Amino acid sequence: MLKRGDMDAFDILYTRHWSAMYQAAYYLLRDQSACMDIVQDIFAWLWEKRDQLDIQTVPSYLRTAVRFKVANYIKSGNIREDFYQELSKLTIVTPSGPQELLELTDLKTIIQHAVNGLPDKCREIFLLSRDGQLSNQQIAELLNISVKTVEAQKTIALKRIRAAVEPHLLALLIIPFVTCYH
Repeated sequence: MLKRGDMDAFDILYTRHWSAMYQAAYYLLRDQSACMDIVQDIFAWLWEKRDQLDIQTVPSYLRTAVRFKVANYIKSGNIREDFYQELSKLTIVTPSGPQELLELTDLKTIIQHAVNGLPDKCREIFLLSRDGQLSNQQIAELLNISVKTVEAQKTIALKRIRAAVEPHLLALLIIPFVTCYH
């Protein structure tokens, strides 16, 4: 019915799937606006290309569309700066299989190596912020430096973590989709 341009069929498709698609995107990006845009883009594309598509399993098709749209969003460099700070705080939860455990462990190792590779003062500031949960002002007072220096060092840390993690983000995207989106 969608192929024939039935708007009611499209509305039903949208109503049934937009929430799960949004949740899957949000699980990865944690950015409401970006996730809403991604889901809207997918549905707009779906409507525009409806006569050319041959979709066998709608949930699988939409899950894959979300995964690729999120990956393209990350590759475009539009991702929020705090995404990488949140990513560096990941703790390994009990994965459902050995492959997931290996991928999560590898990602955690990549992040830890990036943090360990930071210059001493930069690493100290980053860890005080992340692990110590100290504000920029508190770190500046503790280390007897300016707040601007703290901000600059945290920015350097996040850029280096981003550079280390970005090549591995697709693996990160694949892991949650196994269980996140039904």
